[in-house]
Formats: sequence, C-alpha cells, structure tokens
Amino acid sequence: MRFLPKSVLRAAAPLASFIALVTATPALADPANIVITVPAGAQAPADLADKLSAWRQSGEVSDVLWLDAEQRANPGFATFVQVEFPTETDYEAWVRTNQSKLGAVTVVRVDRLSHGERTPRDSNYSVFKVNEYQPTAPAAATRDFATNYIAPFMESQTNARIMMRHSMYQARQADGKGKTWLVMEYRDPISFRRSEEVKTGLRANLTSSNAGYARLDKVKESLRTTGPETIARYTELPPPSLPDLPGYKPDTKITGTLRVYGSELKNAVEYLMKGFQAFHPNIRISWSNASSSEGGIAGLYTGISDVAPMGDDAKITDMMPFWNTFGYMPTEISVASGGYEKRGSLWAWAIVVNKDNPLNEISVDELTRVFGSERSGGWKAAENDFRFTSEFARPKSTNIRSWGQLGVRGALANKEIQTYGYSAPGFATYFERNWFKWSKKWNSNFMEYVEAKQTTSDDFGLQVDSRRPLEVLSKDTTGIGIAGLMHVKNFPNLKVLRISEKKGEPAIALTPQTVANRSYPLHRDGFFYVNKAPGQPLDPKVREFMRFVLSREGQEIIARVGYYYPLDAKYLAEQRKKLD
Repeated sequence: MRFLPKSVLRAAAPLASFIALVTATPALADPANIVITVPAGAQAPADLADKLSAWRQSGEVSDVLWLDAEQRANPGFATFVQVEFPTETDYEAWVRTNQSKLGAVTVVRVDRLSHGERTPRDSNYSVFKVNEYQPTAPAAATRDFATNYIAPFMESQTNARIMMRHSMYQARQADGKGKTWLVMEYRDPISFRRSEEVKTGLRANLTSSNAGYARLDKVKESLRTTGPETIARYTELPPPSLPDLPGYKPDTKITGTLRVYGSELKNAVEYLMKGFQAFHPNIRISWSNASSSEGGIAGLYTGISDVAPMGDDAKITDMMPFWNTFGYMPTEISVASGGYEKRGSLWAWAIVVNKDNPLNEISVDELTRVFGSERSGGWKAAENDFRFTSEFARPKSTNIRSWGQLGVRGALANKEIQTYGYSAPGFATYFERNWFKWSKKWNSNFMEYVEAKQTTSDDFGLQVDSRRPLEVLSKDTTGIGIAGLMHVKNFPNLKVLRISEKKGEPAIALTPQTVANRSYPLHRDGFFYVNKAPGQPLDPKVREFMRFVLSREGQEIIARVGYYYPLDAKYLAEQRKKLD
C-alpha cells in the first residue's frame, strides 16, 4: 500500500495548532458522521484505506470503522465505512479539501441516533452485523424508536456480554426519512451464534419491564421496511506513513523467554509482541495481563516479568518496593501519546467552566495554583531515588482562590473558585506528578468524584459519579472542573478552556489535531517500565524489544490499533536514549 508522506502531515501541524488557537470550535461541539459504502460486487478504491489512515493520524478524522462483507448471498454492500469528525467545522473543511479525493464511493452524511460500547475489546476477533432499514414514519418517530427500543435492546445484549458495541445512523434527508443502518459488534463467533437464543429471553424481559420498549415492539413494523442484513468483518486501517521514525533493524538475534506483565494497552501489547517475534522467531514471549496497571511494576521487583506495560503514570508507592528491592528506580519509557476522547485511550484532560463564565483560557501554571495548595516541598528524582526537597515549596500567597486573580472582572471577580475533578488513584496521580511535584496537597475545597463504575450502587454513589460536577457546573459560574471530553460533550452549558503552559503563551484548544501533535499541554502518555541498573546495560532481550516498540514498525502498530497516537520523532529519540 502507498501512504501519504508524513512530511505533509507534519508541515500542516503548525497551521493546525494556529487554527485551533484562534478559531477553534468549542471542543464539546457534537461530532459529525458520514457513511461511505462500496456496493456489493465492487471494490473500494485502492488508496481509500491509506487516505483514511492519514486523516485519522493527523486528527482531521477522529474515528474510523471499516467493515467488509463476509456473506456471499445478497450482501447490502461490499465495504461499509463509518467516519467520525471531531466537529461540524472539521467535516465542512474536509468536504472542501478532501472529499473529492475519495474516488468511486458513495458518501452519505448521517446522524448517530443511538450508540453504546464496552471496552477493552479487539474487533479483529468480533463478528459484525449491519442491518439496513427504510423508515416510513416521520423523523421524530425514528428517533423515538432508536432511543426507546434499539438502545435498551442493544444495551441488554451488552450486559449479557455477547455484544461489544452498537451504533444506529440515519442518512440526512429533507423529509426526515433517510435510510438507517444499525451496526452491531458481537464479541466473537461463539457469541454471535448464541445471540438469537439470548435475544429471545432479553426481548421477553424488556417487554415485561420496559414500557417504552413494549409500546414500540407492537408497532415497529409500521415504522420501517427491512432491507439487507449483512454479516461483516472488521478490517484494520493500514498504519500511517511514519518516514521520520527509525526503522527497526535487530542489533542482535536473541533467544530465550521475554516475560511481559501489565496492562494490555487496548490490545497494543499483544500486537507489538507478535510484530517483534516476526523479527526474532526464536524468542518465546510469556505474557499475562494484570487486572489494571496497578500490578505492572510488581512483576518487575518480584522477578516474574521483564517489561511492565502501564496505562497510568506509576505512583511513588508503586516504585518504592522496586527501590527497596534493587536500590534504584525502574526506568520509565513513553511508548505512545494518549488519545483525544475515546474511552480507554488515555484521553487528554479537559478543563471546563460554565459557558457564561468569561474565562476562555488558562495556563498550566495557573491551574496548579487553583487546584493545588501551599506546601513545604515536593518529591524529586535524585540519587536513583525519589527524595523530598524544599526546592518545590510554595507559600500560601501563591494560591489562586478568586476569579479576579485569573483576570475575571465584574460580579464574579471576588467569588471563590470552586474546584471539581477526578480522585480515582490513576487520575489523581497524573496531576500530583505533573502539577504538584508529587505533593498530595490539593485546594481544600476540591470536590472529588470518580467514574460511575467505581461508585457504590446506591444514591450515595450517585452523588460522587464523575458526571455530577458537570451538572453542577452547568448551573454555576463559580466552578472549574477537570473532566473527560466524553462526558463534557453531553452538557451544552459547559465551555472547554484553551490551555497554555505559562501565562502569556499561546493557548491551545483541545482537538484531535493538537493531541496528535502533542501541542495540547494536558495530553497523556502510555508507559512501559523496565529494570535497568544505573550505568549497566539493559537485558539484551528487553533492549531489543523496546527498540522495536520505539521504531517505525512498533509505532505503526500503536497507530493501527486505533486508541493512541504514535510518538513524534523528537520525543521518540528521547525515549530511545533511555535504553543505553
């Protein structure tokens, strides 16, 4: 396959950052979607996949789902591609500059009527089914059907652990009766074969317990006519062209066993190991997933692993047992840039305020003083250890506690800034490490919340669900919150602030482009940890594996998996130096 030159993408990066700075649509604007189809019996243009891959890598496109028909009898398509753009503005720019480059395919602007998904998943093992319908009822009835019939039925299959995700799209049409596609992803062939049996019981349960579902179940045939139903397989996009990254050439042929224990990084680790073995067929790899990133480093200091993949920044408490064992700290190596807003992608942090708050941007330095507190010192990497030092002391007078201190005038100027954010250990570690020099001293008014899956399943748990502060901020101009864009975009009364490193520097909007090129200051990294004694060479097996991960071939795998962005050449070179 032929790829768009990475130099073209990189040349566009400064312009993308400037546009994001000056004219960016608010980051919580609704995404735009299109469906690309190739009719049964035809073939997709040879360069279509490469173009989509390049657009996703640059951030112009935020997500792509490519499906090829598997069935021979009466498929509804040969190829079905769903493409998501970050905003309507991004879609309109793509129409002007790139749509004409697609070739002989059908492009339909669609609205997403229903969606749900479970992570982690590997769609390479999944079975997809795409049902097509022609609505015969007005648009309002179709939306009602999607919300109160399709969504609960699909969610019940997800809860039954046979379905991994679903999406229902409708073509935009003046009369509101555009064709709909229902895309369903089943976990694996076994789940798909069981699905009809399982759905029989689920339908009966919903009919008796869900009034909306029961109402629509009686009239659904009058709302639409049924078109083709197509069994399809997922096809990965090819990796983007990364010519400025070093290709992998083994320094030495290795044998033996390489032991990997930790996070699966949304399937990236599995494919990195398979790619590595293609160069080293005589190496055996022993691989086990931890239940989370928490146990990764424990594998290193207990001697059961050689490499510890982790989705979160390691905590000092993760690393201290390693130091107690070896007398030095594990070596941290960044292997991927986190994603934009997809769940599970190490998404970039959004800083949000009420839309009526006049503040539009804030610096990282200001954020540390808004969310943090005075402190006597902080932790510093020194003498192969973490040592506490007053070098990072900060007096109370440097705290920012009122909106006037951020330059806000008028009635809000003297109001106290109320702070909200995540407090789950993995989330808090990022801020304590990067904002507070590992101090745990937050603003005393900081209100702590966690993801719904981490709360108790009662009303007390509901009060600390991470969506709750967004509800509060939607009505209160005195607050500021740390949030994930996946939740923020469901609250139209919120505004996502642009971020600069320091006051007076250009403030960057949170967009796929600025996350992909690492110009947005609050992006995150995926890390691998290894055991390298100071001044001593790294285990040859580990060094070769990490050289592969930090090569063009390894980073192509990172990109192809679709959750993370590959590292740029300069930052990748910094990581490779840690291997020597």
